[in-house]
Amino acid sequence: MRADPSGAVELGEAIGREPDADRLWTRLLEGNAIVTGRLGVGKTTIARLALTKAPDGWSAQLVELKSARTGAEASAAVVEALGSPGPMRSAVEAELARSSAGVVLILDDFDRWLQAASQADATGFAEFTGTLASLCAADPKLRVVLISNTHLDRTLARLPPDPLLDLIEGCARIEVDPLSPDAGARLVMALLLGESVTAQDRAAVGRSLAAACDHVPRWIHCAVANLVTRRKPIVDDDLERCMIEAVSDLERLPWALRLELAPVLDDYQQPQRGLALSVLDQLALTEDEALSFDDLRRQLAMEATIDDDAIERVLEQLRGDQLIREADGELRFAGELLRAAWLKLRFL
Repeated sequence: MRADPSGAVELGEAIGREPDADRLWTRLLEGNAIVTGRLGVGKTTIARLALTKAPDGWSAQLVELKSARTGAEASAAVVEALGSPGPMRSAVEAELARSSAGVVLILDDFDRWLQAASQADATGFAEFTGTLASLCAADPKLRVVLISNTHLDRTLARLPPDPLLDLIEGCARIEVDPLSPDAGARLVMALLLGESVTAQDRAAVGRSLAAACDHVPRWIHCAVANLVTRRKPIVDDDLERCMIEAVSDLERLPWALRLELAPVLDDYQQPQRGLALSVLDQLALTEDEALSFDDLRRQLAMEATIDDDAIERVLEQLRGDQLIREADGELRFAGELLRAAWLKLRFL
């Protein structure tokens, strides 16, 4: 197994995502689903695994929308995935006729297409979403999976009324979390073995590297790719140097850590954005790396008078964007690497 920060892993090399693929099918047997998660956490891998686990009588197709920018291009991508000639409606109906149990369309990078097409192609956008919604309403054998980064609801809130909204209201939500510590360590071990990277205690390096990368698959691939370039056995300081390099330039590929922070930097609107920045600043600067809600409120009160409801709304957005997490009554960054990137970004 080779390190590939782009995330294009072979399915036989996917680690720790089989339960998520099973969970997706459990939801699909009941209705449509939306799969959300941070960049590089494994959403597409789960979808690809789900294709291999289709129950008897079900047909499932992955529709790549990354390059689509219009309604017509999205329709063409669906037709191509189904392998049937003609317009999208006819292609889907033909696939439904061939399937005894049902058909699943997994629309990958749906959020990217949604943002582009809704702004540049109003007519084609409405035609595609209307066709998709009417097909689902007309035949209960059709299931749709929408794969998106975490900002989907904010994008939808800025759209005009559209048949798509009714479809989305009935979707089950599946949030993809980072790998478990065990799965993260196994991924590191597989990559180190595949890249022939040696270490005095490879198992210990696997656990430490996975934890340093917050068990996010893309980051693990980035870190191992960095260690491979050193062309020597891993020593104690290598991992720390790797993490320092990761945050030294937040725009530099393959890490591009600013992309992880883009929701709050580019997508939040005032006054929510200003409050979100203050919340993250406080969480980044606290010595214990965590704050209770009361402690956070007291810290924010030193800057301005802010009511509890406003803070709760911002925390809900930050949790939904997987930038922070809450456990045992304490709030903290969703990972140490995110915290380090925020400190670098804000010159804190």
